[in-house]
Amino acid sequence: MPVRVCVVGAGFAGLAAAAALADGGVEPLVLEARERVGGRVHSRRLDNGAVVELGAEFVERDQQAVVATAARLGLELVGTGMAYGDREPRGGIGVDRATLHAELGRLRRLLADRPAAAGRSAAAVLAGLPLHPGAREAIAARLQVSAALPVEELAAAVLDHAGSTFSTRESVRVGGGNQRIAQRLAERLPGAVHLGVPVEAVAWSATSVRVTAGGGVLDADACVLALPASVTGRVRFQPPLPAWKADALGRVLYGHAAKLFVPLRRVPPPSAVLSVPDHFWTWTARGQTGRVQPLVSAFAGSAPALARLQVAAGPATWLARVRALRPDLDLDEAGVVLSTWDDDPWVQAAYSTRGVAVDPADAELLARPVGPLHFAGEHTAGPWAGLMEGALRSGARAAAELLARSGRAPMMRP
Repeated sequence: MPVRVCVVGAGFAGLAAAAALADGGVEPLVLEARERVGGRVHSRRLDNGAVVELGAEFVERDQQAVVATAARLGLELVGTGMAYGDREPRGGIGVDRATLHAELGRLRRLLADRPAAAGRSAAAVLAGLPLHPGAREAIAARLQVSAALPVEELAAAVLDHAGSTFSTRESVRVGGGNQRIAQRLAERLPGAVHLGVPVEAVAWSATSVRVTAGGGVLDADACVLALPASVTGRVRFQPPLPAWKADALGRVLYGHAAKLFVPLRRVPPPSAVLSVPDHFWTWTARGQTGRVQPLVSAFAGSAPALARLQVAAGPATWLARVRALRPDLDLDEAGVVLSTWDDDPWVQAAYSTRGVAVDPADAELLARPVGPLHFAGEHTAGPWAGLMEGALRSGARAAAELLARSGRAPMMRP
């Protein structure tokens, strides 16, 4: 008899799993609570033609799953003309870009001579290093923004990746919007993706699954749960998940972030500028045509940063800070767009992050199946957690586990 698998979530992880299952001859049925595919990848075209990423945005060339998936789907990765990791520090800290890069080289040498800082925060380790004070502040701000977690709570292990974090290599994006990956994957699964169907309960045994969703019941041989750990607790499991799995999911730490987009009256060159004291950064970048889009984007990371910018009250305070930070830009403030994720009921946060108290052993526990239940999502992707790359890798991994269990091998579609 054909194997049928229910996939919960039509973000990158769920759709990657469903596509791989279909390639292996397994029938997937995808249930998505939102009225769109993509999860935390959500692209939107503004009135002036600029495409903005309300969620995940930048891709690096070494992110092989994103690169390969885009190529397989016939999507082009286009250069932005700027580097996600290379930001000019501003804010009265007395350090310029050149000095910052010199101090980053020094940081890497200092870390190479020191033992691993297990159980310590990035802030504590930075405080003990003989760095230029302004550079130390800029590095701490950069880490806090990207991890979306206060640097005092951030695991020192993030410093081990200083080379890639502050890379000067040009970043890329999917031409026309990153969400096109999800849309193309869904198109390859005709009739299998059902939107606006939140899953309420999952009953499971050693050999079968019954999913309650949208007032109906679905019977399947197995299930891939590709939803954030932050909302997995809203699903009723019968029997309950074993304590080791429930506890690992409960320990996943999420960052908090928001994005702001302001149309521009004049097109600037590509740029990347970090507001060190306010913990946000701004950029202007090339789009699908190769020309810079008439837009400045901003990203703020960590709950204290969002509070300082009064994001919950709307864009006004943040807009004023962008105006002060970027006097070189001709802002069309009437068209401002604010994107928040803390108020999204299907995630309630941004993405998983590395806190001091997070146990590295949880990576294996988060990915480990429970009977016919398989788990995907960026939070299960170990070193790739928090990224689109991690979401795609986790979906492929969950599908491979399930196919191996069913004795099937994937067949790559053309």
